[in-house]
Parts: sequence; structure tokens; C-alpha cells
Amino acid sequence: MADEIKKFLEQQRMFEDVGGLSSLVRAARGIHQIEGIDQLHARINELTAIPNAMKTALELINTSNSLDQLISGRLRGFPELGESMRILQDQLVLPDTSSFAVLLKDYPAGLSKTIRDAMGGVDALQARMAAMKTPWLDIEQQSLSARAFVDMQAVGGLAASVNSFSARIADALRIELGDWRDPITFDVPGLVNPVARFELYDSRGFNSNLTHFSEEAYQETVQIAGLAIEEDLEPDVIDEDHDGVGFNSRAYETLLRFEREVRAFIVAVMSRAFGADWMKHQLPPKMFDEWNEKKQKALQQGADELPLIEYADFTDYKAIIERGDNWKQVFKPIFGRPEDIRESFQRMFPVRIATMHARFITLDDDLLLRAETTRVLTRLRRYMS
Repeated sequence: MADEIKKFLEQQRMFEDVGGLSSLVRAARGIHQIEGIDQLHARINELTAIPNAMKTALELINTSNSLDQLISGRLRGFPELGESMRILQDQLVLPDTSSFAVLLKDYPAGLSKTIRDAMGGVDALQARMAAMKTPWLDIEQQSLSARAFVDMQAVGGLAASVNSFSARIADALRIELGDWRDPITFDVPGLVNPVARFELYDSRGFNSNLTHFSEEAYQETVQIAGLAIEEDLEPDVIDEDHDGVGFNSRAYETLLRFEREVRAFIVAVMSRAFGADWMKHQLPPKMFDEWNEKKQKALQQGADELPLIEYADFTDYKAIIERGDNWKQVFKPIFGRPEDIRESFQRMFPVRIATMHARFITLDDDLLLRAETTRVLTRLRRYMS
């Protein structure tokens, strides 16, 4: 599997030219001396020979509304900006234990009981901070940085809850991940651009402060929060993150395993409710014929024969679940409200598009994928047990 993922990513890599870092490093060094966004734009315009690999990152800089967004984890996650952004990472420190009480003095005051329960309380948060081995606290924005850590722990606790699709959990997650419950018409071609995904996430209300970490601190934080999706991956895939492939590898493998488990789950519960021939009667209009057409085409091209469910698209799962009679007889007892499971799939959809087109996976992408795969699979496994 590792070789397959590497080959898939290598064939379609987005960033091919990573030279010319010196100009961007000089620009980054001047960021702290820039007082306004207009001056930031002017500074960027001075860079005259930026390689193609930098264009996406610079587009994000030009469309940022504040310097805070520029130095957040969104840009820190770009591998081609690693050297220049490292200058900004110098302001991250590993706080000593005596600082924890000060950092957490405003928590859990003002938070809902659901979120407080998900975090585990102040003592649990202090223990989690003490477990961090990577510098993570932004000394220039300590309150914001501490809140990012706290909120990440809340997301992990909510997603892994035994009642992950209860109304109170869904409402609490919307505070952090945004409101995605209404049907969304996605600009699929546009979603390959990380800037377009950032804009989409922001428009839904995603808390971009959640990823205010370096890559290394982010990965440690999500593991402590219980959102570690890489534990099942092959070690050689995980370790090779020096060129940005690691996040893509994890996303690809996570989605592959997630879809396999979701397909098996749908087959199991639908067969139990409607019998072995359920696909002929319970799929949305035209879906059965479309799956058969894809299967026949694959067989004609020499592919091995697979069960019909293997020809389902990512968007098909939501359509099967939301179909009226399927929902009432099968899925309502599992997910409670159709808008909640729809929301989960819609949060993952942009990440899947970027992954399957081998586009750069950002920290925001990674977090949405972690949170929703954890949430959905926790619910499926608990129901099946």
C-alpha cells in the first residue's frame, strides 16, 4: 500500500519547483515590521522571481485579512515555505508547568457543559499540556495559542464521544468546525486550490485558530486530543513527511479505509433491513444502473470483479442514507437527524477532492478529516457492537 500511495502522489505532485526560497525568507523577516495589510501587499509585490511552487501560498498571503492569519498554522503547513516560516516559529515555546494555571485561568468559564465534558476539565487539560514535547505556545499571542490547544482537545472529545451524533454534540462541534448541515453545491474544480478551501471553511464558520500550531506541534496536539489517524499507517509512509507527502499519504489512506468501512456498514444494515437484493430496490434513482455500468467498464478493461458496492462514489453514501424509507427504517436510530450525518460527509468532501487530485493537504483539511472520520466510525462501530 505504501508504494501505491507514493506512486499516486508522485505522479500528480502539485509542487515541483521549490527553489528561490531566499527571496521569500527575506520577505518573511520583514513581516514583523509591517503594520498594516496594505504594506504587506506592497512587500509581496517586491518579490519578482517567485517559483511556481510558491504561487498558491502567496495567493493566500494576498487574500489574508490580517497578519494573524498569515502566521497561523495555515501557512506553516506549506512544505515549500518551511524555511521562511521557521523564522516565525521561533516565537513558539514549550511552557513550564507553572504557566498552566495562568494559561487556563479563563477556562472552562463561559463554555457549555458539553464542551467542558469533552475537554475533561482543567486538571485534564494541564496534564495534556504537560504531555507536549514540541514547542507550541505562541509567546506573542499566548491567550490565542492556549485557546487553540483547549479547543483542539474539545474537538477530540466531542468526535470520540459514544454519543457523537447526539444533538448536543452536533451543536458543540459546529462552534469549532462550522455549520455544514444544509445541502451545499460545491465548486468541485475549485476545491483543488487550498485558498478556495480556506475560503469555504471560513464561510461555514470553521475556527481557523484551531490550527495555530507548527506542523510538529499540531501532530502532537491532535494525538493527545484522541484524533490520531496515523496509528494504523505503515511506518515508512508516516516518516517521510519532509516533502509534504506525509499529510497526503495519511489523507489518502484514511479515506480509503473510511470508505471501505462505511460501505461494509451500509451493506450490513441494509441487507438486514431489506434483504440481500436491497440494491435493486433501495438505491436512489439511476444509482443501481450507474454502479453496474462502472462495473462492466472495469471488467472490460481487465479489472478484477468486485462487489457492486465497491463502485459507489463518496457522494452516494449520503444519498443512500438520506433516502426517505432508508432513513426511517435503518439510519434514523443510528444518526438521529439527517442533517447531522449530511454535515459529516460535507465536511469531508473538500478534503477528499483535494486528496484524490493529489493536491496539497493543509492542517485545516487534515483536522476536518480527522474529526469526522473519528466521529462517524465511532458511531458505526458502537452500533455494530
